Amino acid sequence: MSNLLVILICLAIGLLLQRNSKLPDSFALSLNTYVIYVALPALILFEIPHLTLDSRALLPVAFAWVMMFASAVFIWFVAKRAGWSRQVTGALMLTVPLGNTGFLGIPLIEAFLGNEAVPYAILYDQFGTFIALNTWGSFAAAYYSGGVASGKKLVKTIVSFPPFIALVLAFVTFPLHFPDVLSSVFERISSTLVPVVMVAVGMQWRLRLEREMVMPLAVGVITTLFLTPLLAWVLLHLLGVSNLAAQTVVLEAAMPAMISAGVLAVNYQLAPRLASSLVGYSLLLSLATVWAWRQFI
Repeated sequence: MSNLLVILICLAIGLLLQRNSKLPDSFALSLNTYVIYVALPALILFEIPHLTLDSRALLPVAFAWVMMFASAVFIWFVAKRAGWSRQVTGALMLTVPLGNTGFLGIPLIEAFLGNEAVPYAILYDQFGTFIALNTWGSFAAAYYSGGVASGKKLVKTIVSFPPFIALVLAFVTFPLHFPDVLSSVFERISSTLVPVVMVAVGMQWRLRLEREMVMPLAVGVITTLFLTPLLAWVLLHLLGVSNLAAQTVVLEAAMPAMISAGVLAVNYQLAPRLASSLVGYSLLLSLATVWAWRQFI
């Protein structure tokens, strides 16, 4: 409960800071930069050494790609049947499959499932959603806007991303053990992740809605928050898997649209208002729906 209160309070602080004209426009971006370059790598270096490498570690990675593929196919089919524009389809193909599994997902997983689930959330995010953002995301943005994605640029983006570098370092040094002092440093720095993330999210929260975008928005939100985690739960139930890794998969599949995916859609002029609205409304609703999924599983 205390973790959830931290999330809500820091989110409210971020919303209030939106009204502070004394803060520069780049303040939220600075918080995001701190999270990406400092707090998240520290969390990875602290948590991954505690991970037990067995079949449970493969589950989040496999399901991350299955969920993204399934949701992308579903959105493509619905958009085609509905006759939505190329821009609307592109915005949905970015924001629906790519969930906020790291920036928001890891703090929520920690709040609802505890520290033991964080390594599984990191695997889901870094080997699933993050790589998809820099491969599928870049390709989809370029394709639906009429451009061409560069393979060399994609690889460079992935291998230079600080959390990915930290993940590789964590696995390379996995057989070793960090000194207690160094591990404590990582833990203390990583403890700043949740409050800073939620303040930054609150500062970037935009809830804009146009009437003609109601149906695409509704389809996107329902798919993101309900259909995708429902599919994950059904598949895991059929496989007879109900451990902590499986619970992490369901909650990660229930995360709202990724902020970076929304930014990508806006930058490529793929229905910018729809993309921003989907990110904002799914984030708002997810605080209740992720909790509901936690009670269900």
